[in-house]
Amino acid sequence: MQNLKFHDGKFKIMQITDIQDTLDVDAETLRLICAALDREKPDLVVLTGDQVRGQVSSMKKSENVEKVIRQVCAPMDERGIPFTFVFGNHDVQGVPAQQQLAWYLESPVCAARDTPGLSGCGNHNLVIEGGDGRPALNVYMLDSHSNANLRGYEPLQADQIAWYRETREALRGQAGDYVPSLLFQHIPVEAAYRLLTAHDKRRKGAIRGFAAFKDKFYTLDESKVYPGGRHLETLCVPNSDAGLFEAACEKGEMLGMFFGHDHKNSFAGRVDGIDLGYCPGCGFAAYGDGVRRGVRVFEFDEADVRSYKTRVLTYTEMFGAKHVKRLSHWLMDQAPSSADDAISKGIKVLLILAGIAGVVVALVRLL
Repeated sequence: MQNLKFHDGKFKIMQITDIQDTLDVDAETLRLICAALDREKPDLVVLTGDQVRGQVSSMKKSENVEKVIRQVCAPMDERGIPFTFVFGNHDVQGVPAQQQLAWYLESPVCAARDTPGLSGCGNHNLVIEGGDGRPALNVYMLDSHSNANLRGYEPLQADQIAWYRETREALRGQAGDYVPSLLFQHIPVEAAYRLLTAHDKRRKGAIRGFAAFKDKFYTLDESKVYPGGRHLETLCVPNSDAGLFEAACEKGEMLGMFFGHDHKNSFAGRVDGIDLGYCPGCGFAAYGDGVRRGVRVFEFDEADVRSYKTRVLTYTEMFGAKHVKRLSHWLMDQAPSSADDAISKGIKVLLILAGIAGVVVALVRLL
């Protein structure tokens, strides 16, 4: 595959996340992806994890995982669009990551690779060359690992952060200065909570935190986030802070860090000069934000790489709400996205059932 380059001074990246399917990728999911690719014509696609739903027993069979991976790759293969990816917490619950990586690499347009000796699988970076052939933009892809014995999520490891710092300095040597960069991983960094306002008690619209933030409830801080963002579920961050965000703040080259994992979140905002943001899940076979499932687009101008633009493109914008009719899609959206959500929805169901029972008892008494 040829080197990634700015074309006529422009470069566009599309983030796609949480397809999270089994056996066959859902038809509406593929429709969304293909339409987004045809509309935006990105120069690079980044898949940010949970391409497959590895905890399902059928996905522990290698032939099923291989089939889904090939279906995930097909839209980019057919259009000749380079793509890269990271693993999510569900991907690696079935077939080993190294075997999955091998299947991805069979695609002629897959630009991913694994950096030997690092924790996880698929850690790498991609350099986008400017008109002079030197690095103008850089993309980091980090493996944010998986569940921690069913109690939250593992943190990044020290060797991954050390590699990030080493790569940053190596690129500086090539370009003569620190290279503006984006970083993608599946699970968000803890600093994303700094885009929220904490409340001691639940209030309308507030959502319970997770891990170190579990004792408070949170709403978006409108003074910090960009317009149009949606915060509809808990930010499920790792159990401990590995220090990646602090490392990213050191030299000023990091433009933004973007994540998947929490399917219904699509907000972004700036913390200490770095954009932190979510891409909404696009998979209709997993829970999501209804027809607001979508992708995130990043647009760069070589004349001013740091002043990039990012936006979310939703299913609704391309097709409207009326096109999603399957009951299974609606049912997936009602599924709880966290333990707290499950308790809340469970209480609501009990109240509804109690109300129905009360009406029945009243009618029996009247009769």
